[in-house]
Amino acid sequence: MLAAALPGSVAPASDERLREIFHALDEDFLVVLGWDWERRVITWPRQHPVIGLPDCPVPGCPLAITVSTRPMCGGCLERWRGCSLPLEEFLLVPKQTSRGVGQGPCVVAGCGRPRVTVAGQLCSAHHVQHTSTGLRALSLEEFLAHPSVVGHAGFGPCEVAACYLKAVSGKDPYCKSHVSRLYRARTTSGFDEAHWRRADKAICTTREVSLRGLPDRLVAELLYGLSIRTREGFKSRPECLRPL
Repeated sequence: MLAAALPGSVAPASDERLREIFHALDEDFLVVLGWDWERRVITWPRQHPVIGLPDCPVPGCPLAITVSTRPMCGGCLERWRGCSLPLEEFLLVPKQTSRGVGQGPCVVAGCGRPRVTVAGQLCSAHHVQHTSTGLRALSLEEFLAHPSVVGHAGFGPCEVAACYLKAVSGKDPYCKSHVSRLYRARTTSGFDEAHWRRADKAICTTREVSLRGLPDRLVAELLYGLSIRTREGFKSRPECLRPL
């Protein structure tokens, strides 16, 4: 099914070339990619005959297998090669820690802030409230039900143009990973924060590619090209688009 009309978030209809490309896009394929014109993030599907990226089979691993000839994700493959377990036994051992990227919401009702970590449950403020106050003896369920535990307003989106995550503080309006990158970048001579916001890369999981911050026509061309490659049976992987 072809796209019918330009969404409001896309450039003015005076760009005839953009209109032509947009009308040629297959909406069914955009659904497969989880595409939304406001969010502008491609998510590779877990199951698809051409571009599917299955889950890593290691228990507790949130990543995807991006190389079809490998039995697991790259990180787990390195861990397996560094141990003495046969493959069948290694695949039964849960992954103890994960550096999986992404962001989840704080589980406190009405809280607009992200969790401290992907695996965690609470934002920074609620984590401190739970672990460093008189409520530290409470279980998470008891903590969430306590009358003094209320939701906080969020800090808005991360201000790096390519990023779709939420900011984690009011001091620096960036997600956790971009705050870390910012502190490192500030140590370089002649650092320009405004340019850095426009140029730095998004923080994506193994299945995601952010097209935020790119010109509308380029975004439409990338989506169209990816759909044609997929239709013709050519495999495409997220890392091919991330350098953009």
